[in-house]
Amino acid sequence: MNLPWPAQFPVSTTLTDLITFEKGGYALVHLAQVCRGCYRFLWPYMPDRIPQKRMPELDGLRGIAILLVWTGHYFAVPGKGMLSLLDGYWFRLGWTGVDLFFVLSGFLIGGILLDVRDSPRYFQTFYRRRFFRIIPLYYAWIAIYVLLAGLAAPFLSARIGSVQGTDLAILSHFFFLQNFRDILTSTVSFWWLSATWSLAVEEQFYLVSPLVVRFLSKRALTIFLILVTGAAPLLRWFLRGHFDSGPWLAYRLMPCRADSLSIGMLAAMIWSNPNGREWLGRHALSLYALFGVLFAGVAWLWRWPLPALTQTLGYTWLALFFAVVLLLAISRPQSPLAVFARHGFLREMGGVSYCVYIIHTTVFLFCHRILLHSLPDFTDVKVAAVTLLAALITYGIAKCSWKFLEEPLLRRGHAYRY
Repeated sequence: MNLPWPAQFPVSTTLTDLITFEKGGYALVHLAQVCRGCYRFLWPYMPDRIPQKRMPELDGLRGIAILLVWTGHYFAVPGKGMLSLLDGYWFRLGWTGVDLFFVLSGFLIGGILLDVRDSPRYFQTFYRRRFFRIIPLYYAWIAIYVLLAGLAAPFLSARIGSVQGTDLAILSHFFFLQNFRDILTSTVSFWWLSATWSLAVEEQFYLVSPLVVRFLSKRALTIFLILVTGAAPLLRWFLRGHFDSGPWLAYRLMPCRADSLSIGMLAAMIWSNPNGREWLGRHALSLYALFGVLFAGVAWLWRWPLPALTQTLGYTWLALFFAVVLLLAISRPQSPLAVFARHGFLREMGGVSYCVYIIHTTVFLFCHRILLHSLPDFTDVKVAAVTLLAALITYGIAKCSWKFLEEPLLRRGHAYRY
């Protein structure tokens, strides 16, 4: 029986439509009978299943974020001789890529939630989609560590570095609790899992943001987000001054980083409001002037880094800067900034950024320890070549992860409709 290809039907086609539709002179009731059981599972994988309006500039900004983190981690070790050009001095703000990720998350998640805040399937659809996007790859990465720590600890200890057993500290990563204490005590566990603290911040944000968007009016939500933005630097200042681990906590606790996420949500509120978009279109010069002022502050933080200032006001300043960059990129599509953000290379990096973020430090460590028997240190061209190899391996793994794991699961998650 020659069955019609499902992609011929529009996204809005229902099962009833399929049953009554006729093609080639016969009724498709037989098709419905055959496919009824697997329809719900197969349909999400069709190319046109995700009807969301994608903004390519955001993919490019995500690419910039991962490149900042990536280069910051790979070139954080000071170089020597000719390789001094790769000195960590030039990449000392690589960590700000995480702040850009936070602003993007606030903008994207905030925008989605604002659009569907009255949906009867608001909570279940949101969390199901987040599950398919975040959990499988993240849990697989932790599970691989648990497996290696249990089966290959002697090899890893001899060739890579000390190995932390599967204790409560490691298991706490399954519950996104790793940003409350410094719990990684070995070389391998640190390089394998330390970057995941920001995923814990975002997951904790996902627990709070749907509630405030759902139950607060837009006016109350705006006031709430502004208050959170103002409270976060005060909380960081308090922690730094009253706890020995204050700097560590100020960097990783979700309430301490909530200003970046809240600023992203405020940007989403501006963009989702027709009056806000009109204002952005009519006040481009004001936006560029604000960009210039904020950029000057970022340059100052790069040239004269002061930890206390950076951790109190600096994080908020960076979030405001990235929010303005985001709004400029999407509101002025012909501007050089928007054109740059739509560059194919940046969009490609944005597409694989999740896996790259999770695995890049581990691949970096393993390449240097296995091939050079040392921790990364830019002493000669050979070390730089191994670092480049680590970057290529990271990209290759991330590309395969996107094609065979993340993208199919993303489509599966979008089977759940608001």
